Amino acid sequence: MRKSKRYRIFIWIITIVLSFVILSPVFWIFTSSITEKEMLFTTPVTYFPQNPTLQNYVTLFQEVDVSGLALNTLIAAVFAITGTIIISVFAAYSFARFQFRGTQTAYTLLVFSAMLPVVMTLIPMFQTYKFLHLHDTHLGLVILYISGFIPFTTMSFVTFIQQIPYSLEEAAAVDGANVITRIFKILFPIMKPAISTMAIINFINTMNEFMIPLVFTNMKATPLSVGITLIPRVNQYNVPWEKISALATIMMIPIILFVILFEKHIIDGLTAGSVKQ
Repeated sequence: MRKSKRYRIFIWIITIVLSFVILSPVFWIFTSSITEKEMLFTTPVTYFPQNPTLQNYVTLFQEVDVSGLALNTLIAAVFAITGTIIISVFAAYSFARFQFRGTQTAYTLLVFSAMLPVVMTLIPMFQTYKFLHLHDTHLGLVILYISGFIPFTTMSFVTFIQQIPYSLEEAAAVDGANVITRIFKILFPIMKPAISTMAIINFINTMNEFMIPLVFTNMKATPLSVGITLIPRVNQYNVPWEKISALATIMMIPIILFVILFEKHIIDGLTAGSVKQ
């Protein structure tokens, strides 16, 4: 009992320290967004603004089309996540349930594609998109996101599906259910934790992705992540940190809400398969 109590105290201390390290930058960004520009670099450093203001947000919305960037981000995120989940479930089911010639080779190539740096494919993809007139379009951006999310999502789903007893599908097959019916009626409900987990991970990746939308969009499909580069500045040395912090805070809000709404499913998905029955 004494050892268990010491262990819990140790875990709490580690959790508090890690939380402080992780949340400190978030707190700093938020306080910077409500601090007057002249007070950002005062000495000594003030961690709490004396006169909080929302003027930075007002100025940001006046200078940058934040609502348009948010709409572009929402369109790309919704269609990219939906497309990724559907394609990855079918691909993972094939790898987990069927054995055919070339299965291992195909899976190896899938793993290799997940490790391939994005920079290596930028030039040929950019030329291809220009030829197909997909540059600076929502469809083009969604395709790029889906192609980037599929490898890791599929590998995660393969591990999850392998933990599901095949006897459930056999019972449904006896009742006349085909493969499509078994996937939608049996696997999808069971895979809710894994799907929720990968949805939040891909949503965060969509919000954080900078290189791809910077290269493949111009104005029509530009998301929030690239909006930081659109904030006007007097010169290259005068960086509007207060407006950048305001936009970064706006980008964090949907991620926080998404995690809060799907917290239970995310935890279930992360722990799925950790205990074998």
